[in-house]
Amino acid sequence: MSPRPVMHVLCLAAAGFLLIACEKRATAPAPQAPPATPEPGFAGIPTPTPSATATPPVEQVSTPQEINTRAEDAGNRAVRAEVLKRIDVMPNLGGEEKDKLYVQVERAQAMGKVITIPFASGARTVPAEAVAGISKALTLPQVLKYSEDPTVVFVVLGFADKKGDPKLNKVISLQRAEAVASVLKDKAGVVNIVRAVGMGGSEIFDSAALDKNRVVEVWVVLP
Repeated sequence: MSPRPVMHVLCLAAAGFLLIACEKRATAPAPQAPPATPEPGFAGIPTPTPSATATPPVEQVSTPQEINTRAEDAGNRAVRAEVLKRIDVMPNLGGEEKDKLYVQVERAQAMGKVITIPFASGARTVPAEAVAGISKALTLPQVLKYSEDPTVVFVVLGFADKKGDPKLNKVISLQRAEAVASVLKDKAGVVNIVRAVGMGGSEIFDSAALDKNRVVEVWVVLP
C-alpha cells in the first residue's frame, strides 16, 4: 500500500475519534455548585430559636398601697386574736415583756399589715434583695408615717407552711420573724419597739400553694 492511502485512513480515524470526544463532552452534565447556606432570617427559611423554659416570677417584698388599720375589719380582728394566742407561749420573751406585749396588742386602737416578706422553703435568714426591699418599703409614705411615730409598735409575724413537723415549723417561723426584726432594727433604722412572734405552720394564706404560707408580715400596732 502506498503512503498516501495510509495517511488518508489515519486522518479519517483521527477525525472520528475527535467527533466522538466532542459528542461526549456536549452530553455530559455540567458540575453543580454546592447550595449556598441561607443566612438566618432569610425569606422563606425559618430561623430556629432555642426553646426557653418558663421560670415562675420571684416573689418580692410587698407593701399595700393603703394600710388597713381599721379595728372593725374582720381580718385584722382575726390576726389580733391569733397573735394574742401566740404571745402566751412565746419562748423568746420573759414574763414581764410578754405581759407588756399582750397588753399592747389587746388594747391597741388599731393595727394593720404594712410589709410582707416571702421566704423560700426552709429558709430562716433574709436575703440581700429582701433587706433592700424592706428598707425601701419603710421609705414609702404609707409606712413612713408609722415609723416616725415612736409610740407605734412593730410586731413581726413569722409563718411557715404546715408540711413537716409542727414543732419545727414553730421554730422556723419564729426564726424568720426574728431575722426580719433584726433587719428592721439593725439595717433599716427603725427606732420603734419591734417584737417578733412565731405563728407556726399555717394555711391561712393558701391551703393549696404551700409557698404562700412561707412569709413574714410586719404589722403596726397603734396605742
